[in-house]
Amino acid sequence: MQDRAQRTRERILDAAAEEFAAHGPDSTTLQAVADRVGMTKGAVYGHFTSKQAVAAALEAHGALTLSALHPDPTAPDPVDTLRRLVAGLGAQLQSDIRLRAALRLRASGPAPHPATALSDLLRHTSRTVQAAQDNGTVASTHPPHLIAGCLLTLACAGAGADAPEELRPRPSDTGQVTDIALTLLDAR
Repeated sequence: MQDRAQRTRERILDAAAEEFAAHGPDSTTLQAVADRVGMTKGAVYGHFTSKQAVAAALEAHGALTLSALHPDPTAPDPVDTLRRLVAGLGAQLQSDIRLRAALRLRASGPAPHPATALSDLLRHTSRTVQAAQDNGTVASTHPPHLIAGCLLTLACAGAGADAPEELRPRPSDTGQVTDIALTLLDAR
């Protein structure tokens, strides 16, 4: 019986992820999730006490998934590490509806798990960019955190996901972001 309950819980999370990813947290209702799964709203309440509890489970999944993607700044080829990170994050976002939903939840407002996970991912990515700058494989023209944020934002955009606020450049960085984009276009 426990296996069946776990499978039902997983189906609810997938349905909720699809709703949150498509409509955002404000427009998603437990009734819509129940309808998507083919259950009553009361049956959904048997697994989750509220829409916030469902969102928290998705956010926890997002945090675990993002922490598994941390690049290693001590890797012998930091540029290759960054390429694998961007490709891996993009692929994960394309295949993992729960991660996309977690990022959509994060982009829509405060959420504890993905914020910490995103901050950690950004910090590790910045350290890897710094390592690439230190060994001369990436120009030191721009701060590592800004390059890292651009890379992660591009990975999100390439997968059709909203980049959460933590990754987006500040308005004061607009000129540098343009320079980074032009540098990427000129890279051969």
